[in-house]
Amino acid sequence: MVEGSGQVMCESVDFDRAIHLTGYGKFHYEAFTACAICIISVGFQNGLSAYIFPAAQCELHLTSFQLSLLNVCFLAGGAASSFLWGALADSKGRRTILVSAHLLNSSVTLVCATNRSVTALIVCRFVNGVLIGGPGSIIFSYLAEFQPPNFRASVICYSGIFFTSSWLLLPLFAWLILPIELSVAWGPFFTLTSWRLFMIILVLPEVVAGLWFLRLPESPRFFVAKGDPRKALVVLRRMFAVNTGRQAKDFPVRNLLEDVRIETRIRNNLQCRGKTVKALQEMGAQFRRLFRAPLLYVTMLTTSIMFTNMFGVFGLGWWLPELFVRFERFHTLHPNTTATVKELALLTPPNSCKPSFDAAVIQSTVVMGIASLLANTLSGFFAGRVSLRVIPCTTMLSGGVSAALIYWLTSSWQNLIVASIFQSTMVTANMTIGSVVVELFPTSVGAMAICLTMCAGRMGAMLSNLVFGLLMDDHCEIPIFVVAASVLVGAGLCFFIPAGAQDKYKSGNGCGQRQIEVAVVSTFDTKL
Repeated sequence: MVEGSGQVMCESVDFDRAIHLTGYGKFHYEAFTACAICIISVGFQNGLSAYIFPAAQCELHLTSFQLSLLNVCFLAGGAASSFLWGALADSKGRRTILVSAHLLNSSVTLVCATNRSVTALIVCRFVNGVLIGGPGSIIFSYLAEFQPPNFRASVICYSGIFFTSSWLLLPLFAWLILPIELSVAWGPFFTLTSWRLFMIILVLPEVVAGLWFLRLPESPRFFVAKGDPRKALVVLRRMFAVNTGRQAKDFPVRNLLEDVRIETRIRNNLQCRGKTVKALQEMGAQFRRLFRAPLLYVTMLTTSIMFTNMFGVFGLGWWLPELFVRFERFHTLHPNTTATVKELALLTPPNSCKPSFDAAVIQSTVVMGIASLLANTLSGFFAGRVSLRVIPCTTMLSGGVSAALIYWLTSSWQNLIVASIFQSTMVTANMTIGSVVVELFPTSVGAMAICLTMCAGRMGAMLSNLVFGLLMDDHCEIPIFVVAASVLVGAGLCFFIPAGAQDKYKSGNGCGQRQIEVAVVSTFDTKL
């Protein structure tokens, strides 16, 4: 530690101390904004099937099987690409993946919006799932790696507000655009209709996100994990200059200490002949490391929790808006009469090709979105103040209980209250589980870990979709109680989440003092 020019100069400090010294300001706000737009576009892609394809059903003569296939193919694409994106993000960088995946996915969505072939539409949705799986998984790693340890969990939770916002904006945009009677021929192969216009509009935030990430640097923690502290210091100096308004050369750190020596040993063991072989070997090394001590326990735990969470969110959660529609339809046919969920499941939908958006249904969807926003905001406030396991355990428990209560609902207002509790707690749990993964895994396998976790979640989502599709109309009690039991099991598993960096964080006075008592991986035994 050297003093000069009225400031303290730190010769060598660890990464967490160095990123703390960059300050917190404009750079972090810009990075958060770009990541927020990315998360909104991911949310749009995940939710658009519920609005686009029912509206396109008559034009394209889609069968019920094809509608379900469009949903399953999107989820299958995300699951199939999870390991690829994780390995590429850990070897090539987070920013590169975010830029390329967003711009490519926006192009595929435009092709999807201008295509008349059902087969091409199904293929496009699969490719959408493959491409959006990258940003959807690694955006949390990218965002968290710019944050000091005491802010990481809360920032991830606050970022969940934007995923929830996307599901709040989708029904509002659908309400405004899809009922428009539009038919503009653009040549012999393409006619612009309202659902195609809606799809094109949803591409805009994705293009903005992809271009914005070009302005931002690569994660400095990624450079440290790759054994290139010089590049990490370049990014840290830029962060310092933007945040403080001072010159980059005034950044009071000259060298970075490696927190995790294990990553250096892994890099040294990767001796390959070519780039392709090296990429495959890195992918294999990262994957094997996740399933060996000391990371095996936390890998199995986080993937199991995410499986149970997304089994509920993408099964029962996707069916809740349809439940609002059926309640409104029943009350129109039978005023001042109550109905059970089982009776509503047997209600025959009307034969109509025109998209119908009842004002009461839109209002209910908006209320659910607002409840989720409030839950995300509260989770962000408490994230840095309570243990890492408290928020996911509490929200999953609430989600499981509310899922079971849905079976006994008899009115639309009861459905609104319980559905709001279920969706807000489950979406919040999803975001906090992501922050748990970021906290517990070392940077060298962080992106692979969160992609593996999301893969497990998407497998749960696909299974849940199949269960609801097969049983909801004839045996609605089975999928409802299966979801409730699954989510409650996930809540129990959350109790076993170990302490992370945020639980061990302590502020220090000297530049050279470590701000984390033990590195993230030393939560476990660090011997491989």
